[in-house]
Amino acid sequence: MPTAPPRILVVDDEPFITDLLAAALRFAGFEVDVAATGTEALERARVGRPDLIMLDVMLPDIAGTEVCRRLRDGGNSVPVVLLTARDATEDKVAGLEVGDDYVTKPFSLDELVARVRAVLR
Repeated sequence: MPTAPPRILVVDDEPFITDLLAAALRFAGFEVDVAATGTEALERARVGRPDLIMLDVMLPDIAGTEVCRRLRDGGNSVPVVLLTARDATEDKVAGLEVGDDYVTKPFSLDELVARVRAVLR
């Protein structure tokens, strides 16, 4: 019996980004759900139990790093790949302290899919 593909939750408030990421990840064989806010991400993570969350750092309601902290504080150890336009070293270090990987925008879709696979290993 074949196993189900990994489930990825993509969280970004820009519909173009979520559509692009969802299409690329589906093409790569993943199941994808999307959310546009931190609040929605926390709920979908609880209900949908994704295998990985791709999380924008700058969301309109709750910062992505805070979403990640809340997940961890609640006992959810799902891997998190943070996405952001912030590329300063201190931002990368702060992101890697709460998340499992940190990818700056703009990014290569091929590299992003490879990073998702690496984190899921």
